[in-house]
Amino acid sequence: MNRPNASVLAALAAAIVLSACAGGPSRATATAQNQPARPGGGHGLDAFLGSYDANRDGQVTRAEFDAIRLQRFQAADTNGDGWLSEAEYVAEYEGRLKRQYFDTGRQPDAAYENNIKQAHVRFGIVNRARDGQFTWAEDQAIADKTFTGLDSNGDGIVSRADPQRPREQRAGND
Repeated sequence: MNRPNASVLAALAAAIVLSACAGGPSRATATAQNQPARPGGGHGLDAFLGSYDANRDGQVTRAEFDAIRLQRFQAADTNGDGWLSEAEYVAEYEGRLKRQYFDTGRQPDAAYENNIKQAHVRFGIVNRARDGQFTWAEDQAIADKTFTGLDSNGDGIVSRADPQRPREQRAGND
C-alpha cells in the first residue's frame, strides 16, 4: 500500500485547518449577511469586514484580525527567514487578488495589473526601515493603526456599528 508523503499530509492538514477557520455560519448565512469574502482587500469598512471577518458574524475582533494577518505573513514568508522580501510581499497579495478575480469570474485585466504595480509601491511604503525586509513588527505597526482607525467607537471590535470618519480623517488607516 502506498503511504502519502509528508508534504501531502501537511497540505491536507492545512486545508482542514483553513476549512475549520472559514467555517462559522453557512454560506447561506454569509450571503444573507451580504458579506462575501474579499481576499484581495481594498479600502474602507466593507473591504475590511470582507477580508478579516473569519467567522462571518458581521464583526472583526482584534484576535480575528491579528490571526489572519499572521497567517498571511507566515504564508508569504516562503523561505522562512522571518521577513518578507518585495517579491514575497507582492506574491502574497497577488495570490489573494487572483482568488478574488476567480471568485467573481473575472479575468486579469488592466485594473489587475495596476493593483500589482501598486503592491510594489506599497512595499516601499510599508518597509519603513527601507532595507528590503518587511518585518512582522512593521506589519504590526500598520495593523495597530488600521484597526484603531476603523474601531471608531473604541470597543475593540470593528463592525457596521462603528461610525466611519470622513476619508481625510482616516488617511493611512485603511
